Amino acid sequence: MPLSYEESLPLVGQHFAVHTQQGPVELRLVEAQERPRRGLPEAFRTPLSLIFTAPSTIVLSQDVYPVEHPHIGTRQWMFVPILPPAPAGGDGGAGQACGYYQVLFA
Repeated sequence: MPLSYEESLPLVGQHFAVHTQQGPVELRLVEAQERPRRGLPEAFRTPLSLIFTAPSTIVLSQDVYPVEHPHIGTRQWMFVPILPPAPAGGDGGAGQACGYYQVLFA
Protein backbone atom coordinates (compact mmCIF):
# COMPACT_ATOMS: atom_id res chain seq x y z
CA MET A 1 0.00 0.00 0.00
CA PRO A 2 1.51 3.34 -0.99
CA LEU A 3 2.17 6.01 1.57
CA SER A 4 0.94 9.55 0.98
CA TYR A 5 3.21 12.56 1.16
CA GLU A 6 1.26 13.88 4.15
CA GLU A 7 1.62 10.51 5.98
CA SER A 8 5.35 10.38 5.26
CA LEU A 9 6.38 13.82 6.57
CA PRO A 10 6.13 13.04 10.31
CA LEU A 11 8.12 9.83 9.72
CA VAL A 12 11.25 11.60 8.43
CA GLY A 13 14.11 10.90 10.85
CA GLN A 14 12.50 7.72 12.17
CA HIS A 15 13.71 4.14 11.84
CA PHE A 16 11.97 1.36 9.91
CA ALA A 17 12.53 -2.40 10.24
CA VAL A 18 13.17 -3.97 6.84
CA HIS A 19 12.87 -7.76 6.85
CA THR A 20 15.46 -9.58 4.75
CA GLN A 21 16.40 -13.25 4.39
CA GLN A 22 19.24 -12.57 6.87
CA GLY A 23 16.82 -11.04 9.39
CA PRO A 24 15.54 -7.54 10.12
CA VAL A 25 17.70 -4.49 9.39
CA GLU A 26 17.09 -0.92 10.47
CA LEU A 27 16.89 1.90 7.92
CA ARG A 28 16.29 5.57 8.70
CA LEU A 29 13.99 7.71 6.56
CA VAL A 30 15.95 10.87 5.75
CA GLU A 31 13.81 12.46 3.02
CA ALA A 32 10.25 12.43 1.71
CA GLN A 33 9.64 14.43 -1.45
CA GLU A 34 6.86 14.77 -3.98
CA ARG A 35 8.28 14.47 -7.48
CA PRO A 36 7.24 16.52 -10.55
CA ARG A 37 4.16 15.24 -12.37
CA ARG A 38 5.63 15.98 -15.84
CA GLY A 39 2.37 15.57 -17.75
CA LEU A 40 1.08 12.69 -15.67
CA PRO A 41 -2.73 12.45 -16.09
CA GLU A 42 -4.78 13.65 -13.11
CA ALA A 43 -6.08 10.08 -12.58
CA PHE A 44 -2.63 9.14 -11.25
CA ARG A 45 -1.20 10.12 -7.89
CA THR A 46 1.69 12.57 -7.59
CA PRO A 47 4.92 10.53 -7.46
CA LEU A 48 6.50 10.28 -4.00
CA SER A 49 10.16 9.52 -3.31
CA LEU A 50 11.38 8.23 0.07
CA ILE A 51 15.12 8.17 0.75
CA PHE A 52 16.50 5.90 3.46
CA THR A 53 19.97 5.43 4.91
CA ALA A 54 21.50 2.27 6.32
CA PRO A 55 24.89 1.58 7.89
CA SER A 56 27.46 0.67 5.24
CA THR A 57 27.62 -2.84 6.72
CA ILE A 58 24.09 -3.42 5.39
CA VAL A 59 23.74 -4.05 1.68
CA LEU A 60 20.26 -4.48 0.25
CA SER A 61 19.82 -5.55 -3.35
CA GLN A 62 17.02 -4.06 -5.40
CA ASP A 63 14.00 -6.05 -4.26
CA VAL A 64 10.64 -5.94 -2.52
CA TYR A 65 10.93 -6.20 1.26
CA PRO A 66 8.40 -6.24 4.10
CA VAL A 67 8.77 -2.96 6.02
CA GLU A 68 7.49 -2.36 9.56
CA HIS A 69 6.90 0.85 11.44
CA PRO A 70 4.64 1.39 14.48
CA HIS A 71 2.62 4.14 12.77
CA ILE A 72 2.00 2.42 9.42
CA GLY A 73 2.12 -1.30 10.24
CA THR A 74 3.70 -3.73 7.77
CA ARG A 75 3.90 -2.92 4.08
CA GLN A 76 5.70 -4.34 1.03
CA TRP A 77 7.99 -1.81 -0.66
CA MET A 78 10.60 -2.03 -3.40
CA PHE A 79 13.96 -0.66 -2.29
CA VAL A 80 16.51 0.48 -4.86
CA PRO A 81 20.13 1.25 -3.93
CA ILE A 82 20.81 4.75 -5.25
CA LEU A 83 24.25 5.74 -3.93
CA PRO A 84 27.26 3.81 -2.73
CA PRO A 85 28.06 4.16 0.98
CA ALA A 86 29.10 7.69 1.94
CA PRO A 87 32.26 8.16 4.01
CA ALA A 88 32.02 8.31 7.80
CA GLY A 89 30.41 11.53 8.93
CA GLY A 90 27.92 11.36 6.03
CA ASP A 91 24.17 11.49 6.51
CA GLY A 92 24.01 8.20 8.44
CA GLY A 93 24.20 9.79 11.86
CA ALA A 94 26.62 9.08 14.71
CA GLY A 95 29.59 9.58 12.35
CA GLN A 96 28.95 6.27 10.58
CA ALA A 97 29.32 5.56 6.89
CA CYS A 98 25.97 4.84 5.23
CA GLY A 99 24.32 3.64 2.06
CA TYR A 100 21.24 5.19 0.44
CA TYR A 101 18.07 3.50 -0.78
CA GLN A 102 14.97 4.86 -2.52
CA VAL A 103 11.34 3.79 -2.47
CA LEU A 104 9.29 5.44 -5.21
CA PHE A 105 5.50 5.51 -5.41
CA ALA A 106 4.12 6.59 -8.77
